This record gives sequence, structure tokens and C-alpha cells, in this order.
Amino acid sequence: MNNKNKDINHAKQVHLSGKIKDAQKIYLDLIKTEKNNNELFFLLGTTFLQLKNYEEAIKFLKKSIDIDKTFPNPYNNLGIALAETNMFYDAIENYNKAIKLNKNYIDAYLNRGISFNKIKKYQLAIEDFKIVEKNNPLNAKVYNNMGNVYKNIKDFSKSMICYEKAISLEPNYLEAISNKSSIHYEKEEYSEALNCLKKIFKINPKFKGLIADIVTDKMCIFDWENLDKFLAEIREQLSNNKNFIDPLVIQYLFDEPNLHKINAERAARKNFEHIKKKNIKKIKFNNKKIKIGYFSAEFHDHPVLHIMRNIYKSHDNTKFEIYAFSFGPEKKNNYWREDVKSNFKKLYLINDMNDEDIIKLTSDLEIDIAIDLTGLTKNSRQSLFYKRIAPIQIMYLGYPGTSGNTSMDYIIADKNVITKKDEKFYTEKILYLPKCYISSSNDVLLKKITNVFNRKDYNLPEKEIVFCAFHNPLKINPELFSSWMKILKNVERSVLWMKVKNEISKTNLLREVKKYKIDANRIIFTSGEPDKNKHIGRLKLADIFLDTFPYNSHSTVYDYIRAELPMIILKGKSFPSRVSASIYSSIGMGDLIASNYSEYEKKAINLGNKKFELKKIKERLRINSEKNNLFNNKAISKDLENIYEQLLNNSVN
Repeated sequence: MNNKNKDINHAKQVHLSGKIKDAQKIYLDLIKTEKNNNELFFLLGTTFLQLKNYEEAIKFLKKSIDIDKTFPNPYNNLGIALAETNMFYDAIENYNKAIKLNKNYIDAYLNRGISFNKIKKYQLAIEDFKIVEKNNPLNAKVYNNMGNVYKNIKDFSKSMICYEKAISLEPNYLEAISNKSSIHYEKEEYSEALNCLKKIFKINPKFKGLIADIVTDKMCIFDWENLDKFLAEIREQLSNNKNFIDPLVIQYLFDEPNLHKINAERAARKNFEHIKKKNIKKIKFNNKKIKIGYFSAEFHDHPVLHIMRNIYKSHDNTKFEIYAFSFGPEKKNNYWREDVKSNFKKLYLINDMNDEDIIKLTSDLEIDIAIDLTGLTKNSRQSLFYKRIAPIQIMYLGYPGTSGNTSMDYIIADKNVITKKDEKFYTEKILYLPKCYISSSNDVLLKKITNVFNRKDYNLPEKEIVFCAFHNPLKINPELFSSWMKILKNVERSVLWMKVKNEISKTNLLREVKKYKIDANRIIFTSGEPDKNKHIGRLKLADIFLDTFPYNSHSTVYDYIRAELPMIILKGKSFPSRVSASIYSSIGMGDLIASNYSEYEKKAINLGNKKFELKKIKERLRINSEKNNLFNNKAISKDLENIYEQLLNNSVN
């Protein structure tokens, strides 16, 4: 064996021992003289792949292939590097070549299946995973990845079977345990989800996203034990540039717009670090009409569609050509989507389309302005906007904060939710509507009901004050709940009417109530009401609505207004903590807006103890909502059109 071979073998041994950087140095030195050694370039590229330097990995793996096109391993590893940079089609092409050279290359099938899943070719992904399973039934990774496919197509029972199989083969497979937890979460089995997360915490408390997931699951069932410690850990990670959490979740936790921006920017950098932007010039297409594309995951029974439906109907079709792009989950009997479908030139279902095909579609249609109505909420498709799908891109309505996405040009707001001094907390330029940015349809109730609602049916006392708090549990925290208990203590003949999902939520809340020495019978529980008509009908049984902080009620404020149910609001610093205040300010009900917890409690207590005053407030709410033309969708549609026209004119000039 010559000295060069000895050096290569030594480098391999170093590499196999896990000293990747040391091996890399040796390989780099060896290629200075071994310029035609394909294996050496393959090994060098692999070290860069392992160290997550994908650009260098791609360069050296391609060099290995140039030297010898019959060696399958570089194609597979090149595919991995390309996939890590979100170049999934190129990755698949290389996996194909690896498999062509070696039909039994199981890793290549596994990796190709992962890429197929990423581009939403779910059946092809499953076919590849089945090949891996047949050849290697003890491969835990294939079951985890197969579970990911079934999760994406919402087949949670099959995904759970796959994750459990992966864990049975590899009990400490943290990614599979985390995925199993996410299925429990989707099924609202929060205690089971927490059990999975606790197992991960014992093994690796620094596992990516773990603390935020624990906090989310705990808050969903009002389990506030040690919540302060977990929140402090999240803040520490964010402050020290260590991590980011779901940008929507952080808004439930902290009323700090600067922290929201830092987190959103960090999430965007991580999510898009290997994605290449499309070169779409910001110029107007030569369209006779301005082509507007509304992109949303919420073309179903959802607050976003409740708000937008009459805006769609009110657009001026002589000036604008309106398109809809739906990327949300398919819903059975989706009469909400059918109700608005005729208002568009065409409504495209793009939920199973990959980014590249959608970008081609919008380019062929020559969309001038794309409006993202989903933002960073569930089923987000921010990568579309990062790559750019239109010359002008706007975020509106669905997400109350900055996207952190440098390709998102604008966000639409009003001067209550984003003040001039707070513009610095947004990566987008702010487009201000002259009135409240969030509206509602006056005919949002699609069907009439004849139900008669009475307090007895909901176990509510006939003569006592009913404080209502129907909220997403993520919006309720210990400090807010403490404030509600103070209100109950000071309004003796009153109850708190709360919406809960399960028995454990009731148990946890009643345990908190006991701490304040309040009779548990004063907390009246009810379940969610999916029928919006019935929901508003039962809201009319309550006297006062208690809003949440730091994430207010948003579009649901209009439900309370329809029910003539006045609400006590706590206004904060961040966008999500100022939406209720924006709506109430627009109808002259600012006296129900507080700026701190003490004021919030005082206003609720005062109203709860003065029934005559409460009656006057309810009447004023009804009159003001009618007088201020609150449900005038034609007006807000015209305001939006003015913005669109101005943007197009500015881009041309």
C-alpha cells in the first residue's frame, strides 16, 4: 500500500471515529494532489454535508460525479444536500440516478420518498417508503417518514400507527416521539401529547421546539404548573439568539412587539435560508384590469372568510379582476366556499400543488397584487411569498404582526393597531386603512334559526350577572384568570361562563378557582358551538364579555356586538393586544377599554354592580354599531381598492 492510500485510509478512520472536521482537513490536503480520485471528493463532500455546509457539499459531490458517473453514492448524498437547500426536484433527479445505478439502494428510496413528501407527491412518497419497508422492516426512519406523509394528508390514525412503530423499533427516537405528540395535539388529546413531550424532556430538554410545545399543550388544558419557569426559558432562548418559536404562539405569551419581530425574523431566516428568490420585477403587467389574487387557507367556515366574503362581493369588476387561491384543508359540505366562489374570475384549489407550480400559475395569470390572508398562522405558505408570486405582495387580516419575510412588501392595518412609532417593529411597509382594518359581513349568518335560548338550558342563574369568557384556551393565562377571580369576588351576585373542551380542563380550572376561595358553582362550563347562529343566540344570554390579554378577541368581537354583549377590553402594546380596542374605538365605545389590569377590573366590577348602567351601555352599543355603519363592506372594499390602485401607479412611476 503506497503512502497516499495509507493517508486516505487514515482519513477514513478519523472520519468513521466521528472527528469530521479533522477528517475534512486531511481530505482537503489530499485533493491537492489526488485530483482524479472520485472517492476522495465523495468523502470530502460528505463531511461538508455532515457539517451542514451544503454549498460546499454540493460542489465536491458534483466533482466526484464528474470524475466517475457510475458510482451511486455521490448522487444520493448530492440529493440530500440539494433537498436540504429546498431544491427537491433536483434532489429527486439525483436519487433517480443513484437508484438506476443500484436498484437495491434503500437509502436513496428513503431519501427520494422524503423529497416527494416535500413537494406534495404523497402517493409516490408512500410507494418509496413501502419499498424501504419491504427490504428493511426494522428501519425506524421509514416509519417516521411514512407517518409524516399520512400526517400531511390528515390521516392521523395511520400516521399514529407509523410513529408508534418507529418508536417500538427505536424507543428514544425523539423526532418520532415529537411527531406522535403532534398527532395527539391535532386530535385535542393534550394530556397524551404532554406525556410524549415529558419523555423527550427527560432525554433531551434542549430538543428543538420542545419548551414551546410543552407550554402550548399545558395552556390548552389550563395546566399552569411551572408555567413561569417555561416562559422564562423561552424568553432566555429568544434573548440569547438561540431559538425561535411558532410566531403565532409567541403572541399569546408576550405583549412585546420587539420580541415578536425578533422571533418572526429568526423563523424566516431559518425557514428560507436555502430558498432562492424568484426574479420578478416590481412592474405592472399590461393588464386592462388590475389583477388581484387573494391567497388563503381559510376558504371555509372561518373568521377570515366571514370577514372577507362581502368584501369579495363588493369589488368593482369594471376595474379589478379578482382571483382566489385556496391552500387550506378540504372541508366536507363547504357551503361557505361555494357562497363566495362566483365572486372570483376563478377560485383555484392549490393545497396539493407545490410552490413552483403555483408560481408558474400566478405568472401565467399575470397577477399584479397578491394578498396573503393567512400570514404565519396554521397552514401558512410563506415560502410562496418569499420566492415571490406577484410584483406586489401584501399581508392582510389573518396574522396580527410582522411576517419577518423580506419579500413581503406591505401589511394592511389601521393607526390603532399599528401606531406610527411602532412601524419599526415590522419588516413590511405599513398601509393604513382610514378606519378600523378589520370589518365583518352584516349577513354572516347564512341561515335563519328559530331556536329560543334561555339561561336554564345552559345552567345559568336567571337573575345574576353572567360574565362570559368564550376563548381559545391559549389566550387565557394565570394573570388574566386572577383578574377574573377578583372581578367575581367584587360582584357578589355573578358567575363566570367559560367554554372548555374536556374534563381535565374543568378540573384544572376548578383547582385554580379554589386558590381564590370562590365557590366552584360560580363557574359555569359549556362546550363549543360550531353553528354560528346558535353561538350568537346563546351569547345574548350573557351580560358582560371579558376579553383576553395579551391576545385580544379579533373578528369574534363582531359576534359579541351582534349579540349586544358589551365587552371589557385590556389594550396593550402589540398588534394582537390592540384589535378589540380598534373596533371599539371605531364605534365610540372607548370607555370600555382599559390600559392595565387594575382599570380592567374596575370597569368590569363597576358595570357588574350597576345593572341600570349596564342596560344603558348595551343600548349604546346597539345604536353606535348601527350609526357607525360598522358592517359597511362596500366602504372597506373601496378603501382597499384605493390602496391597490395607488400601489400599481407608484410601481409604474
